[in-house]
Order: sequence, then C-alpha cells, then structure tokens
Amino acid sequence: MMDNFLAYDNLLYSLYTAIDFEDLKGKLLCHLEELIPHQYSSILLIDPNYSRKGGSLKVSEFFCKPSEFMEAEKTYMEKYPEAMNRRLNISRETVSVRESSLMPEAERLHSKVYQECYRRFDIYDTLQLSIASGDDLLAVLTLFRTRAAGAFADEDVYLLKALSKHLNTIFYKHCRERDTAASVSGAVEMITKKVHMTPKETEILTLIFLTKSNLEICDELGIKEHTLQKHFQNIYRKLNISSRWELLRFAHDGAQGLGMGQAS
Repeated sequence: MMDNFLAYDNLLYSLYTAIDFEDLKGKLLCHLEELIPHQYSSILLIDPNYSRKGGSLKVSEFFCKPSEFMEAEKTYMEKYPEAMNRRLNISRETVSVRESSLMPEAERLHSKVYQECYRRFDIYDTLQLSIASGDDLLAVLTLFRTRAAGAFADEDVYLLKALSKHLNTIFYKHCRERDTAASVSGAVEMITKKVHMTPKETEILTLIFLTKSNLEICDELGIKEHTLQKHFQNIYRKLNISSRWELLRFAHDGAQGLGMGQAS
C-alpha cells in the first residue's frame, strides 16, 4: 500500500511539473510502470474536430512505450478502423475498462485483430482509460500486459480510474489549450496578412479570440477602458464590421465573408 502511495504521488508530481506535452507523455508512461506494472502502453490523441458527441472519432497522433509497439497500434488503426472506432467510442466518458473482464480469454487471443496486431508482442490483457473533458474525448490511454505478467487486477482498474480527474485536467491544458492557441494564432495571422494592424491592435485581437473580457484585456495590456474602446473602433473600421460578435466569427469561420474586401 505504501509503495502504491509513493508511486501515485511521484506520478502526480511529475505530471503537474511537466514542461510541455512531450515531457508530459514521457513522464506519464514512465511513472505508470511503477504504479501499475505492464509491458507496453499507448496514448491515442483524438482530433478535436472529430471529438463531438454522437459523431465519429479520429486519432490525430499516437505514442507508444516502447517505441517498437507503435507497429501494433499502427496496424490496428490501418487494418481495423471500425474496431478502432468501437474502441474509442467505448470511451465517450471517463471510464477505466479491463479487456479480460469484457471478453473470455479464448475469444480475446484467437480474434483476427489479436493475431495480426498483438500476437507477436504476446499481449494477454489490456487496461484502457478514456481522458475527457465533458463530452470532448481528449485521448485514450491503454496499458498492455503479456501472458507471463497475467491479467490486470481490480486494484489496477481502481488506481487508473483514480488518476482520471488529474489526467482530464492536465490533458485538456496541454491538448485543447494548445489547439486553441494554434487556432487563434492562425486567425490573427490571416487577418494581419490582409489588413494592416498595429502591434497593440494585434495583441488585442489575440486576447479577444482567447475570449478575454474587456477588464482582463485592460489589465493585461495596462490600458484604460476608453483606450481599449478606441482600439476596438479602429479594428472594426479596418475589418468593415461593427461588433465584437462579428470579430469573433473570424476565429470560427476563418475570416470569410465579413466584408474584408472593403477594409483599409
């Protein structure tokens, strides 16, 4: 019990002190071996454009430990897309699933998927955790054990599920906030290529697209409300629009159809 507590504590500390996502996934997969012994692991990141309730899902990136296990997951995704989609859709909400509790051994180890993708790695059991924010599935984490290691225990399921609230928060920050920042950067770049904006106006555009309030923008830029309103007027005039709502549409619609042909 004490060993589990220390492993759990070390894992959480490493996750909250991760510098970036590359550092995060490396630390997660490394420290999980101490908490829940296993031989292989994978993280499937879900494309945010496909992670919508009721819609299909698509993997945008995936990582494996050790790296040679990527061959198994890649084969699975390429040869069995329907099975992969079922695997992802099991995880629409945060849940920890042990394959050995869902399917008899004979069925698991004699399936076509197992024979073509996982047999050469001698996989015997898997433990899967969805990582989600509300209805938005962020990633699927899967641990794999060989026959020699045996099936995952109830305690393993509990330990992985106990991590879910932390992983949900941390992955959202690293995945979706990263996606949002990239989207905002792209929208601002698109606008500034079409219309000249001063450095201050560019800063304001970025903060607006990040859904900052007027007060937050003033505090961050160290300006008064009336000064901010003047910047708004200049931005609206250049983009030939008349409201903040129209401005926010640039981030959503890619700066299309808002009268930019008349901008100066």
